Amino acid sequence: MEALPPILERVSQQIVNRRLSVPAILFLESMKPLSFLGGQLMAFFGPFVHLIVDAKSYDAFAEWIERRENVERLIRRIEDLSTHADR
Repeated sequence: MEALPPILERVSQQIVNRRLSVPAILFLESMKPLSFLGGQLMAFFGPFVHLIVDAKSYDAFAEWIERRENVERLIRRIEDLSTHADR
């Protein structure tokens, strides 16, 4: 399996560290059908957001999140980290 981008790896780790795995997974599962729309919305707001955050990372994330299988990969990573944290 291909590794997650570094920003998503850090987000996954923070979610598990704060014990928010269940709400995060619930949110991601419910938003999975809308992932393409979310990515397109991020692209639309990109020029404004680029004034605040790193444009390259933001654009890469917007492209990455458009694919439903990538959202599933993020969910699995959170589950894996959560399982290891519970031990």
